[in-house]
This record gives sequence, structure tokens and C-alpha cells, in this order.
Amino acid sequence: MTEIGFYHCTRRPAIDVAVQLAARAWDRRQRLLVVADAPTLDTLDRLLWTQDPASFLPHARAGAGAEGAQPILLSETLTPANGAELLMLVGAPLPALPLPFARAFHLFDDGSDAHARARAEWKALAGSPTATRIFWKQSASGKWEKQG
Repeated sequence: MTEIGFYHCTRRPAIDVAVQLAARAWDRRQRLLVVADAPTLDTLDRLLWTQDPASFLPHARAGAGAEGAQPILLSETLTPANGAELLMLVGAPLPALPLPFARAFHLFDDGSDAHARARAEWKALAGSPTATRIFWKQSASGKWEKQG
């Protein structure tokens, strides 16, 4: 059973939230597969090197080689070549179930096409035997609040 967290990004862009969640995964030594379109992956690749001047988050793009050794793998496709237990979708559609991940983070910016698509995906998951869904929204203070 995969826990799918829908993250409605209203205060910070999804790309910034992605960096924050990737850092958390790295701190916990969990492997992460990040799926997004090429321009988003380009930005994320840069931010994982520069977001925190004191450190960087070890990662690579799929197709660059040694994918299996990468704790954070950036990809345009859902191929967990790094043995990831976590999946992060940044503006990308939710793939067909069941998913080979313990947990998925489904990030989307408020008012975006991904936001509209996430509404339909949320409804489609109701009663799924292979996934549980949790909806998270940023409060006025920027903290994440569980909505459902």
C-alpha cells in the first residue's frame, strides 16, 4: 500500500518544496525518485547543488550513468533505477497504481494545470485498495496542515 500525499503549494512554489522534501529524505537516508518534465528537472538539478550554500544534496539525472548509486535520482519517467522507496512528482501526473513505493509526494502549484489534474486524481483514488491519500495544504504561516 502506497501513501500518496497531495501537496497543494499555495505559499511557496512546488520546486522549493521539492528541495525541502528531498533534503528531509537525504537526512533520513531514504532513496528518492523525482519525476518531472525536463525544464523542472533542470531547475531542480541546480537547486539541489545551490539551495543550501553549506552543503548539497547528492543526486544525478537519469541517463547520466550510475543511477543505482544515487540517493536522489531525477527523471522524466517512472523508473526507480536507484531502488527508491520514495517517489516525488513535481507537477507530473500520478502514474497508474499500484506503485512500487512506500510513499509518494504529489506536489503542485496553486492554480496550475497540475492543480486541476490533481483534483481529478484525488477523486479517482477514493477507495483504492492499493493506495491511501492525504491532502496537505500550506497555512498562512507556511506550515503544512493535513486537510484530509
